[in-house]
Amino acid sequence: MVIEWTPSLSVGVAEIDAQHQELFRRAARLIVALRAGDRTEVQPLLEFLADYVIEHFEAEEREMRAAGFPEYAAHKAAHDAFRRDFEELAGEVQRSGASPLAALTLHNWISDWLRRHIAGVDQELGRYLLARG
Repeated sequence: MVIEWTPSLSVGVAEIDAQHQELFRRAARLIVALRAGDRTEVQPLLEFLADYVIEHFEAEEREMRAAGFPEYAAHKAAHDAFRRDFEELAGEVQRSGASPLAALTLHNWISDWLRRHIAGVDQELGRYLLARG
């Protein structure tokens, strides 16, 4: 059970693709640490992901506003929902501890969300940005 970025998830915008790849790498490390019960690795990874997600979403949102992306509001709402859900899940992991169950829960949620979001609205954003030059 590996969470991994694949070329099929490319949005065609180098900066966004690089950020997505980093999100997948760190999420995979977090899942491995949870599965192993490695609390010393889990906390810094949770903190990194929380911060990096904010940076990444803000970068995407700046691009959307600058380009006049017509689906900005819906895309931002999806980002806001991810932040809330991630904070909730991270809090649960902190309360219950690193475990195989926490790893499975996080893997299923983050893998599903990232793949759906990137393959849907992020690729739509990429097409829009590329068409605008």
